[in-house]
Amino acid sequence: MSQASIDVFEMPHPSGDGTLQISVWANPTQVGDDIPVLFVTDADLIFATAAEVVRLYGLGGMKPTAMVVGIGYGTDDLMAFTKLRTNDLTTPLDDAGRAKFDHMPSLIGDKSGGADAFLSFLTDTLKPEIARRYPKASATRHALLGHSLAGHFVSHALLTRPETFTAFLIGSPALWWNGFSTLSSLPAFPERLKALERKPQVLIGVGGTEQAVPDRAPPGYQMTLEQYRDLIARVRVVDAARELATAVREAGLDEVSFVSFDGEDHITVFAALLMRSINFFVPRPS
Repeated sequence: MSQASIDVFEMPHPSGDGTLQISVWANPTQVGDDIPVLFVTDADLIFATAAEVVRLYGLGGMKPTAMVVGIGYGTDDLMAFTKLRTNDLTTPLDDAGRAKFDHMPSLIGDKSGGADAFLSFLTDTLKPEIARRYPKASATRHALLGHSLAGHFVSHALLTRPETFTAFLIGSPALWWNGFSTLSSLPAFPERLKALERKPQVLIGVGGTEQAVPDRAPPGYQMTLEQYRDLIARVRVVDAARELATAVREAGLDEVSFVSFDGEDHITVFAALLMRSINFFVPRPS
């Protein structure tokens, strides 16, 4: 990928503490206006992959393409990154919910609940900045993509503010966060949809093996194999994601797609999800 086509700049974090690193890839040869914009969370981990996949899809003008905007922290410290994302991508975690994570406090840190502020930053601050810097960017065709804990965030954004993006691309969502409390927004979701002139598209993808009974505990986690098996059973990543797809479809959404990618796990599913997301969100050139 040509580095000349990637812009990187910083913006103040919505908390007022520190900054967020914004990375933008735009096809330098693309002509015309109204270019769809794909907003990608966890940019420190996945922006390069997302931008490269979108670039390859757009070669020759035969496949759909988009501008890719990554939101990250500009750090190579994985533990620091994990704690920062936990705070930004989650709804508040109560004491009962926190007690269930006693095996991984070093990963989630002690701060959570910044999802609403982070979503407001994306919609009220970052989107106008992208429009200012990139006049060819579409003013309306915006997709939000997130995987795992970021999938929880995108699910929360969909259920509470469905008007903010035209497509919500959700990978292996951590709906189990705080006892599946995000799903408490489902009863009010149909009324929120009724207020919209245009309903969003929703793609939910999971790895087909994510609920398979594991044969070993992951290294670095202070848990036995039995505890890990119990965790996999309780978080219900595949079943919960499928149920979410059914629920939002029944609430009134017309374009909802649920995909279980055969043979993929929680990590490997991202590449498959990204490729499916581009074809789902971006119309093919005429």
